[in-house]
Amino acid sequence: MEHAARLTPPFAALLAGALLCATSASAQRAGSVVTNIAAVEIGTDGETSRVTSNAATLRIDERLDIGLEAAPGTLRLATGRANALPFTLTNRGNGSEAFALAPTLGDIDADDASFAIDSDGNGVYDLAVDQLLGRGEAATAALAPGATLALLLVVSPTRIGGDARLKIAAHALTGSGTPGTVFAGQGDEGGDAVVGATTAAATIERPVAAVSADAGAPSLTKSQSVIAPDGSARVVRGAVITYTLAATFAANDAATDAVVSDPIPNRTSYVASSLTLDGAPLTDAADADAGRVGIGGLSVALGTVAGPATHTIRFQVKIN
Repeated sequence: MEHAARLTPPFAALLAGALLCATSASAQRAGSVVTNIAAVEIGTDGETSRVTSNAATLRIDERLDIGLEAAPGTLRLATGRANALPFTLTNRGNGSEAFALAPTLGDIDADDASFAIDSDGNGVYDLAVDQLLGRGEAATAALAPGATLALLLVVSPTRIGGDARLKIAAHALTGSGTPGTVFAGQGDEGGDAVVGATTAAATIERPVAAVSADAGAPSLTKSQSVIAPDGSARVVRGAVITYTLAATFAANDAATDAVVSDPIPNRTSYVASSLTLDGAPLTDAADADAGRVGIGGLSVALGTVAGPATHTIRFQVKIN
């Protein structure tokens, strides 16, 4: 009886069977399983039989890596009000990971130092939108691999010294340290977690300069544009002027009963139904919405505004 053994490729006759694993992209994800099974085909009296090996299984370790970034340069803070300092945190590892955050205020006295998620990504702290993570030290929720989180450090200084500095430190909750440090069994799906090249920890440190608290006072900025009947920007009879009012509330203290008013300019007529607030139309009549247009001009009731916030009002008039 003759036995002709044939090992299927690759490696000139070793691995044929199935390489049972995820795709190369998903196999890099922490906790993914890579399984390998080899096979041998044996020819006996003209017949071929197939024998497979046991499965060799590996689990991808979790790599712990971090990215922490903020705009360069000196930070400008005002005493007596909250200042929102934006930064981003990125999970550069291959597993789901949460991160710890801690502030250090050098030569700065503050009533409060809190971390918040910048939900709308505008770089300012909005009490009604942004989620507060906690005062002092805080932690994020678990971030997916490659995910970036926009964050704010909200600081309310009472004193800013001449050597003022602000530092934000972050590290992976699973652990950090010298690259290659292993946290056995603490990775995704029960695998190991291994510290990557970034040490799974990072810091941002910036010098701080004091600015006047008046910089946080509400402001109102007005701009205009003109479109003439012929499509030009000439200021002629029949031309339509679009006015834009930007009401900015920089301080975190809530403004109450805020109302923006504007008279209709001489030699012009208001264009009916042209009044908007933050892009949403308002009615001209004195009814349930915030807008009202009368003979003397127009007004928009903003009510209570929790700053920092900016509200934009637009309306049109036609040159008589």
